[in-house]
Amino acid sequence: METGSNAKSDAGSQEEPKIQGIETPLGAPPKTEDKKPHRITKRWVRTNRISRPRTLAIDVGGTGIKAEILDSQGKPVTERTRVQTPHPATPAAVLGAIQKITDGQGGFERVSVGFPGVVKFGTVLTAPNLSPRWKKFNLGKALHRIYGKPVRVSNDADVQGYGVIRGHGVEMVITLGTGVGSALFVDGKLVPNLELGHHPFIKGKTYEEKLSHAALDAAGKKKWNKRLKKAVRELQLIFNFDRLYLGGGDAKHIDFKLPENVKVVSNQAGLWGGIALWQEASSR
Repeated sequence: METGSNAKSDAGSQEEPKIQGIETPLGAPPKTEDKKPHRITKRWVRTNRISRPRTLAIDVGGTGIKAEILDSQGKPVTERTRVQTPHPATPAAVLGAIQKITDGQGGFERVSVGFPGVVKFGTVLTAPNLSPRWKKFNLGKALHRIYGKPVRVSNDADVQGYGVIRGHGVEMVITLGTGVGSALFVDGKLVPNLELGHHPFIKGKTYEEKLSHAALDAAGKKKWNKRLKKAVRELQLIFNFDRLYLGGGDAKHIDFKLPENVKVVSNQAGLWGGIALWQEASSR
């Protein structure tokens, strides 16, 4: 089994080549010098699937689970499907929900997963907003058994970060939803397992306790935005980031003017970033 970094991992034995730009459209035979039509053989199909792999991208959240298939350049080729995260969100229940929304997605050659917790080599170490049963559960292996494809798993905020970063300087991602996720990148390289949401923030309470969806409901939108504004200021002082990206389902509730180097990003990046798990790993 191939292994990745501490922040992400893969299951399965298929080794993927480095993804490069492709001149011929996906699914079209290569151009030939003569005028004879190219014969599409089984060998040609197998070769093109390997060099132009499609990725099943899965985003597991505390509220919803989403999936879609991306082409080799990271563009969606299917409609996004979504289902509510089951409760209790045990491994068996979540795997069942994933299968439900991916059954009709079509063919793919590999799988990328964003998961709300600390993940090392495909194994979940923490999942505070799901279930205690996730501790030491190898999600990569479980999905490899289901799909028979190579799988890479990373923290969901890390995956979202891969979908939005520029790859230069210090870039930070904060996801606002059921919990508070975080990711830090330096010149495009991930600093794994930051888990800022569980660090102290205000009066001994953590960022997650003050900025989660439950905190938004309890405190109200005005007070929640005041807290978030304070958090942005503090994170700038602590990390001196060049850019901060705010994502997640609750980012839509932000109502104050953000600094020039802070922006709200699409929640879809939690899926789009799945392609980068393979690009980054194959470039090592």
